[in-house]
Amino acid sequence: MTLNEYQEKAMETCMPSCDNISYMLLNLVGEVGEFASKVAKDIRKGNVKIENSELCFTPKVAYGEGLDRLDEYMAEAGDILWQLSGLCRVMGWQFEDVAKANLAKLASRQKRGK
Repeated sequence: MTLNEYQEKAMETCMPSCDNISYMLLNLVGEVGEFASKVAKDIRKGNVKIENSELCFTPKVAYGEGLDRLDEYMAEAGDILWQLSGLCRVMGWQFEDVAKANLAKLASRQKRGK
């Protein structure tokens, strides 16, 4: 599936009342917050640690329950993807064009050592 195909299919689920910049932008921030909050709560509960910039499940959840948490994190990442897709659409951008422009910007930074 291409990014544009995802965007088209995902936006078929968008209610008319959500198809606007206010909803898409503000709810994107909310979805990113939900993802971060899940990780923060797992850190507080001692279920997860961040070591060497990696998310590590502690031994008490490493087997079994940790996989459920990864599924929850993935579901939140999917919500973020949906919201970003919607934001791009209301801005008049196709997802693949945004991705290509970002890759070009990153390549330019890399070339300049930034």
